[in-house]
Amino acid sequence: MYVTRPLSQLRKFPELVSESPEGPNSGYLVIQDEESETYSLLGLFKNHTLKELPFPQNKELTYTTSDSRSIRNVFYLFFFKVIFRALIQIELVALHDRSHTSINDAKPRQCDPRNIYQQFWIGPYESVFTTRGYFMAKSVASDGFPPSFLRRKGWTMHMKTPKDFNLGRAQGVDCQLRARLPVLPHLSLPRSEPVVVGKWYCPFIFVKDDRLTDQMESSMYYEMTLEQRWERIFTCQNNAGNLVAIDVILENEEVFVLRTKGVMNERNTVDGIVWFASSGNLGGQTSFGLRVEVVQRMKWEQERGGWIGGEENEVKIKRTEEYKEGGQWREFGCYVLVERFKLKRMDGSLAMEYDFKHLHQIKSLWE
Repeated sequence: MYVTRPLSQLRKFPELVSESPEGPNSGYLVIQDEESETYSLLGLFKNHTLKELPFPQNKELTYTTSDSRSIRNVFYLFFFKVIFRALIQIELVALHDRSHTSINDAKPRQCDPRNIYQQFWIGPYESVFTTRGYFMAKSVASDGFPPSFLRRKGWTMHMKTPKDFNLGRAQGVDCQLRARLPVLPHLSLPRSEPVVVGKWYCPFIFVKDDRLTDQMESSMYYEMTLEQRWERIFTCQNNAGNLVAIDVILENEEVFVLRTKGVMNERNTVDGIVWFASSGNLGGQTSFGLRVEVVQRMKWEQERGGWIGGEENEVKIKRTEEYKEGGQWREFGCYVLVERFKLKRMDGSLAMEYDFKHLHQIKSLWE
């Protein structure tokens, strides 16, 4: 799960590049904002050549080279910062897409953010014949090699704005807003309005959603938000007494794929992917996968917010509430705090939702 950092902010405060991301399985996405753009020829033309690191993740990068036969090869690249690393650690996962040529390299494998053979150090290339704006790549693995098109030293990089996505501000969790909790709903309502208390982005390499080539075209990133709401778990009318007995069974976690309730089996991961599945009205099954690192990060975020997991997903709530105000009460409602991670594609369509019930936050309403 990645938060964003504006490139202009990193240039103003260089010490920020040494900050480690918050929480496990976290990373940074560098966003080229309007303030960080540069111009040439008296400000008439915007510069599209990258002169220094870090590379922005909201741009499509173009690497062009010519071989000995003067054949022009063009590669369209995206670089993602490796999770666990501060920005000063410029080890990245490199991906090439829509290449105009083929390369004689190892057969492409499933993206794995922990595989050091898929991680490459990108740094400036300096020689007596070069100036600023030339780069080189090395494999993080001591016995590894970059893709063949990155092995040549002293290459340049150009950028353009992609048409199929736009990354906004994502700062992770707003701890103050999260601690404030939403306003309880009226007793006639089953739940309160959701309040967004956190936002991240997940690069597509952490998500299994359709074929890889289609996924790269449709959603290079996924927007993840964290919402809070109160959800009613029990209600009753006055039974001529001041005591109400609550005895309900709740699901501690719930997942929804394409708005349909699904199931997950975290213990049965395949190639580092946790699969979620839901069944439609016509009997077909829809599956959606997340890298185990994302699931672990979500649960870490929940646990630091007070959520308590366990081996059993069903939890029994048994308690007695007493009305202590004056007069008669007419209706009673009991609500639990629910935090929901919501994952959306870049076109705004909903991919999946993941609910966590905070059983330490249960509130009652009398009317």
